[in-house]
Amino acid sequence: MTTLTPRSFLYCSALNESQFCKSTNTDVTVIDLEDGVAKERKAEARAIVSGFYRCPVSACTALRINSIYHPEGLKDILLVNALPHKPNYVVMAMVESAAEIDIVRQNLSDSAIRLLVTVETPACMRVIYDVAAVSDGLIFGSADYAASLGVAIGGWTNILHARSQIVAAASYAGIPAFDTAYFKLGDEQGLAEECKQVMQLGFAGKTAIHPNQIDTINAAFTPTKAEIAHAEAVLATVESSGNNITKLDRMMIGPPFVKLAQKILARRRALEQKQGVL
Repeated sequence: MTTLTPRSFLYCSALNESQFCKSTNTDVTVIDLEDGVAKERKAEARAIVSGFYRCPVSACTALRINSIYHPEGLKDILLVNALPHKPNYVVMAMVESAAEIDIVRQNLSDSAIRLLVTVETPACMRVIYDVAAVSDGLIFGSADYAASLGVAIGGWTNILHARSQIVAAASYAGIPAFDTAYFKLGDEQGLAEECKQVMQLGFAGKTAIHPNQIDTINAAFTPTKAEIAHAEAVLATVESSGNNITKLDRMMIGPPFVKLAQKILARRRALEQKQGVL
């Protein structure tokens, strides 16, 4: 079976168990023990999470933990190890070195859990290639990153350099990169446009802060019928040429075009296996 790279991640506070499975459309629900929970309620949130994972969970889930430089982060790791049923992912926050990822991976009792790293500080950006090399995926946390720079949150040009570095590092490491959330609720057109822009940069999906954003994100990161038809035509044309450089619709095509076409068709197969969305 082809593994599906998620298109959408929906964040919800660990305090709100009723929200954990509310959106059936999101590819991954991220249960947040970090920013989504006030310091004085961390223990309460962990108790709720423990109860939720007491039974098998059919949906794909992630657990965002606190920084391991904070005692709450260490308690979160102990929580994950104690859960009878595990989340698919652990999302690390405020990472500033590759060593932190190694520490978490070595201390998780289940090696099947994939580690996603939130890139949200200039310190993390400084070692982004080292971080990507030991991660299973990168998530851009633009709000904290913009605040560190002292620039407006939710902008495009002022953080374009960060987006570009993240996708380059993720690509070099062979892992997916996921874009930050879109903070303007109710602006579906703006969300769709931002999805289009980050997909062109190389992001594989996008995070969300409200269930109403999921359909727009999933649609943006699902190959269209035209893209699939073009990918199939590229493969067929190159094969018929004996795998040589050839021409399709007045475009010279060769190995890079084949590589991209194979990626598009692989994503289609993964989506078909998941839910038959195409």
